Amino acid sequence: MTRGMATLAVLATLAWMGLIFALSSRRTIPEPFGLASGLIAIGGHLTAYAILAILLWWAIAPMALSVPRRFVLALMGAVFYGLSDEWHQSFVPGRDASGFDLAIDALGACLGLGVVRFVSRSRCQ
Repeated sequence: MTRGMATLAVLATLAWMGLIFALSSRRTIPEPFGLASGLIAIGGHLTAYAILAILLWWAIAPMALSVPRRFVLALMGAVFYGLSDEWHQSFVPGRDASGFDLAIDALGACLGLGVVRFVSRSRCQ
């Protein structure tokens, strides 16, 4: 990975983390198409943390870690960010910290990393 690509990966990851933080600062969750807020929240957490884990995977590529170590580091980074996000939400009026949300964040991160593994295996064959 070139230095420019490595910088882009880190910046994209930080930007995505900033977006998650900004969305977590909102008092309410929008309900598009009349879908229930709980369903939107679950889908949002799954998607946000799948993308975060993929971006973390990309950002730590220059560290030249083994695939299992890179997987664990990306997963831990996403889960720890989810934990910090839940703590942040405990200070937002109308929001609260939720262990369920953290579990959904972790599941989303695993799904994102599963996609990375599937795509990388497909490209190598």
